[in-house]
Amino acid sequence: MLPNAWRLADIPGTIIHGRYDVVTPVKNAWDLKAAWPSAELHIVADAGHAMSEPGISHELVSATRRYRRDAVGA
Repeated sequence: MLPNAWRLADIPGTIIHGRYDVVTPVKNAWDLKAAWPSAELHIVADAGHAMSEPGISHELVSATRRYRRDAVGA
């Protein structure tokens, strides 16, 4: 994704990454954010890789709600 991240330049997005993720280094999230400036970056302090972890789930749900709210205008 990183080599083509420039294509996302004008598209809003949210990058969510667990601080203790041992599968994907947090540097990848930082590099993606640098290549995709319109994205928000959330590093979850007490999470690893799994989306089922409470902090990751919270950020995913929050981002989804923000995008829904923005799309509906409510």
